[in-house]
Amino acid sequence: MIVVPGSQSQNLAYEVSTILNADYIRVEFKRFPDNEIYVRILDEINDDKAVIIATQRYQNDAIVESFLLYDALRDEGVKDIILVAPYLAYARQDKKFNPGEAISIRILAEIYSKMFKEVVTVNPHEEHIKEFFSIPFVSLDAVPKLAEYFKDKLENPVVLGPDQGALRFAKSAAEVLNAEYDYLEKTRITPTEIKIAPKNIDVKDREVLIVDDIISTGGTVATAAKMMLEQGAKKIYAACVHPVLIGDAVNKLYHSGIVEVVGTNTFSSEVSKVSVAEVIANYLKTI
Repeated sequence: MIVVPGSQSQNLAYEVSTILNADYIRVEFKRFPDNEIYVRILDEINDDKAVIIATQRYQNDAIVESFLLYDALRDEGVKDIILVAPYLAYARQDKKFNPGEAISIRILAEIYSKMFKEVVTVNPHEEHIKEFFSIPFVSLDAVPKLAEYFKDKLENPVVLGPDQGALRFAKSAAEVLNAEYDYLEKTRITPTEIKIAPKNIDVKDREVLIVDDIISTGGTVATAAKMMLEQGAKKIYAACVHPVLIGDAVNKLYHSGIVEVVGTNTFSSEVSKVSVAEVIANYLKTI
């Protein structure tokens, strides 16, 4: 097995190749004057199985790049090509919200299924998107790795999902931390006043870890943090697999009273303190 990096995942791909003791292939990336993408495999290929590790932070570029890498590898005689997209673009466009909309991940899944042997990602927003693939679609869980980061940081912790849908992430982290877990429930007090609090657990005098798959604007987590501090929580931490963190999201989170914000390197950001290389490598060892 050889490991081929996408331009957005060169360090992550190298980490994975080191764990696997696999060849790390050199790739040239550049653009033509009209901004078209160019890739070239620079090493001689002597293997019939390749793993492209290409997160899709800059979605359209990463998708096209993965297609071009596939084509270059196929011409070099590689028969089995696996795409590892730690952050899978368009995964949240998984259904029609309005008439006339494209189900974007569906058409991409059809294209991927005609090219790759399988597609691997990390904590997609909706697990049901696997139904759009006619090849194996593998979803890895990086939440335990996030939890390990906090193992020696928290005292008397409680782990919370920001909503009921994120309860599974809270549970996954709580198992590593040997902690209680719950989710945050929004209750309307008056037409203009809401309360956000854990469904069943009191946070008074406890340290709180809020865990989700993606934090984008940070608004919900920031509001929850403020309210839990008002409810007597000692410290609030926030963690997510994919730290998208649009605009002033990081500032917003810290301004709310959160002590630390942590994400993984599926989506490169200033808070990407946890690597998913081991999670990916451990799966690749099994195939």
